[in-house]
Amino acid sequence: MPLSAEHKKQSKKKIIESAFNLFTEHGFENVSINQIMKNAGMTRGAFYAHFSSKQNLYKESISYSTLNSSLLKPKDNNLSDKEWVEQLLQEYLSAHHVKGASTTRCPLAFLTTDIALRDSTIRSTYSDIYVGMNKRMLDYTRSYSPCDKEKMLAITAMIIGGVAIGRALNDEALTQQVLDSCYTTATKLI
Repeated sequence: MPLSAEHKKQSKKKIIESAFNLFTEHGFENVSINQIMKNAGMTRGAFYAHFSSKQNLYKESISYSTLNSSLLKPKDNNLSDKEWVEQLLQEYLSAHHVKGASTTRCPLAFLTTDIALRDSTIRSTYSDIYVGMNKRMLDYTRSYSPCDKEKMLAITAMIIGGVAIGRALNDEALTQQVLDSCYTTATKLI
């Protein structure tokens, strides 16, 4: 009996989520298709029903994860644009996010060095996500700030870098200082 379209959709989503979690923890090269499928609770054969290669899955998992990033979630209409941006920055620059405990790990921060080692297709996907993030942040800040594209590029590079550096540090107090400094500086620049 053929599988329903909904079942196929849910299976693909499960594989993508499994892959993204493993890629952000171990990097592309250190994760096998077998590990991804085992983590998803599925067989290796199911992989090829949805993806042509591990690289294709990597690209799709990066794109999919972006939809769950706190910086790209829809605006809460109960908050002003300024309050919303401050809340987004607080969530993004949190110890919870840095530790990867959040279900909304940002591929821009969690995969920065891994992406640099990938082909142009993967790097283009990453670049598109970064451009989209900047556009959305600018859209929110334009209502209350003269922040321009150049400043926003610096702000987003700083907060992504802050999370990436925070992930590499083994000193929680220093990590918190980095995150707090990025938040304070970003809100001043905006």
